[in-house]
Amino acid sequence: MTALDRFLVGAAVAVSPAAHRDTRREQWLADVRDARELDLSPTALAFGALTTALFHRRAGHRSTWGESMTAAPLTVRATPHTIPTIPVLLTLAVVSFLGASLGLGLLQRYNGYPGGTQSALLVSFCLTVVPGLAVGLSVMLATGSPLRRRTMGALVVLAVSVLWWAIVTGFLDLPTHPALALGIIAGAWLAVWLVVLRRPRWTWSLLLLPIVASVVVFPLSNGLYGTQLAYSVKAALATAVDAVPFLVAVAGAVIAARFSTDAPAPVEAHGEALVDKSA
Repeated sequence: MTALDRFLVGAAVAVSPAAHRDTRREQWLADVRDARELDLSPTALAFGALTTALFHRRAGHRSTWGESMTAAPLTVRATPHTIPTIPVLLTLAVVSFLGASLGLGLLQRYNGYPGGTQSALLVSFCLTVVPGLAVGLSVMLATGSPLRRRTMGALVVLAVSVLWWAIVTGFLDLPTHPALALGIIAGAWLAVWLVVLRRPRWTWSLLLLPIVASVVVFPLSNGLYGTQLAYSVKAALATAVDAVPFLVAVAGAVIAARFSTDAPAPVEAHGEALVDKSA
């Protein structure tokens, strides 16, 4: 069990009801410790414990994902009424992006005010790096690939996110056409996913999808500034539209999973049964 696994379980126990912390700590640590014996990811299981604690604080017992540890992976995957971990992370990435888009729009009303620069940097961080962290963690939680490979993939995603943040904030000026920039970044994230999970070669053609989407939405995003809306609203909507290439990249990952019969599953084998809504 790694330090990260212990941290996640500790956090899950900390946000659990006080009356159930001791029991949950013992059960969850045992589940995570024995995960590899069932060919499961200890980190994904620990993250599932945290998700359980966050979404089901009033539960008097642990979620059924704990008991299902004794079942075969295929049985665990089929368990109904669950919250998949990776989709939750991807939803967090989208929410962060859209929330930051709104924040950037609101900041247009306070240009020149003290603290405006620091606020813009923070909002830009939520626009670029936070989604990257969510995607990187999703890569780490995926199965079907060695931990070292997943770690390298997550680091690449994070590096691309930091590069994106540097471009957005003006710290770095790359000679990239603005219509292609977002598609290239989204395509890079998708490429990491395909490489880490060893998707078939034909899936590399899917990298064109976010680039095409970026080219298509660029005129729409730019055209919003020619409307009669308030400038802050224009900025918020134009930035929100920029999420399209990334949503298309997610769709590309799903397509690669659906039609790659010779490739491992894109989501952790137990991920769809870690958190039971009935708990």
